[in-house]
Amino acid sequence: MEKLLKVLTDPVSNRILQMIRVHEKMTISDILSDNTQIPRATIYRKVEKMLDVGAIEIVDSHKVRGQTENVYAIKEMYIANPEADEDSMKIVTISIMQILDQYIRYFQGGNADVNRDKLFLLNYAISLSDKDFSAMMNDIFKIVDKYQKKKSTPDAKLRSLYLLSAPGGENNE
Repeated sequence: MEKLLKVLTDPVSNRILQMIRVHEKMTISDILSDNTQIPRATIYRKVEKMLDVGAIEIVDSHKVRGQTENVYAIKEMYIANPEADEDSMKIVTISIMQILDQYIRYFQGGNADVNRDKLFLLNYAISLSDKDFSAMMNDIFKIVDKYQKKKSTPDAKLRSLYLLSAPGGENNE
């Protein structure tokens, strides 16, 4: 579990996982073409670690110039596993702490400008059936995926967008 937590909270691994999720399936070559600033060896090492902890899986392979090229996809993983409440809590806690650390570093950096950097926090309390909630999340994923697939431009800024679903404090059964 600790190895999985390390992979899930590593910024480079997280970026690669997001890319694979958006594109559904990717090869190392695909990942490299979208991440020219990340060294090839780092990408290979991160993909190997993600395979080891079960975050991704090989779904296909083919030969390219005599070499086997694997095709990777996200392995079905859920934070809320009824048999792993302690592990689920660790994942949520570490994720929230990582977000908090990101904000602390931002505000202590001496160049914080929430208007320029478009920082915001929204909280919507929404009462929906599980079916409607899943439909809404699918709509949100489609919108975010559309923009995440865009090629980076010189004027682009890396932004972190977090979606967090939490109990509303009422009877959540």
